[in-house]
Amino acid sequence: MTSTPRRADVAASYDQGVEAYEALWSPVILPPAAAVVQALRLRRQSRVIDVGAGTGALLEAIRSAAPAIQVVALDASVEMLRVAHDHRRASAVRGDALDLPFADQSADCVVLAYVLFHLSDPRRGLAEAARVLRPHGRVGTVTWAWERGSRAHRVWDEVLADAAVPVLPPRRAGTDLDRDAVETLLRSTGLRPQRIWMQRLRRQWNRSSFWQLATGSGVNRTRLALVDAATRSEVLACLRNRLERLGPQDFVWTGEVVCAVAQRRDGRR
Repeated sequence: MTSTPRRADVAASYDQGVEAYEALWSPVILPPAAAVVQALRLRRQSRVIDVGAGTGALLEAIRSAAPAIQVVALDASVEMLRVAHDHRRASAVRGDALDLPFADQSADCVVLAYVLFHLSDPRRGLAEAARVLRPHGRVGTVTWAWERGSRAHRVWDEVLADAAVPVLPPRRAGTDLDRDAVETLLRSTGLRPQRIWMQRLRRQWNRSSFWQLATGSGVNRTRLALVDAATRSEVLACLRNRLERLGPQDFVWTGEVVCAVAQRRDGRR
């Protein structure tokens, strides 16, 4: 099994789980990304590339910061881009964060919100962002420092493992990035960090919302599709039974992200 995420696997998971992501997960992780957009101090007439835009949840914050701005939403997931286009009128482009389909010095800002941890080569992803920036252009990033699943998440994984439901290739890199690692990556690609900060996240799920999230997850849906209908039915029944025994504290999820804004160095070619 490969030890690094593959673009096709990541995109397939998001394709399968777009509804649950849009309705349940995106609102949880949006606030730090919106804060990064504010820190970018966008100007009118700017051109922004939202790399890994997903369903376009950040478009409202970007457009509010600068009403005349031009935004391009790029993602590897067709279904995510469909929602971004249909629900948020995004100018959508399917593409790879490691090989951006844009010319050198063609953007004033590049946003990579919750993208770096999905990349097989995060440095290359930032180098691509730097390449397409105009002089004095800025990059805004959000990526995971750590994430602690709830007891309910662990129960879910235990039941699937006990039922021998196949494990999928990784959808994220094996290690998360801390503040120092993000700063090093930015500097190594010719970007000058202007601000780096940490932000905590917390979500209290309940049985109903957790069930919707877990059964709607692209990874879980893909895994369960690998077993026959009878096994799938048994696994889901076992999961419901196990989750019924949990209390409210068992549905608490926490995490922390690294947020950063950096500027292209003067004289970069």
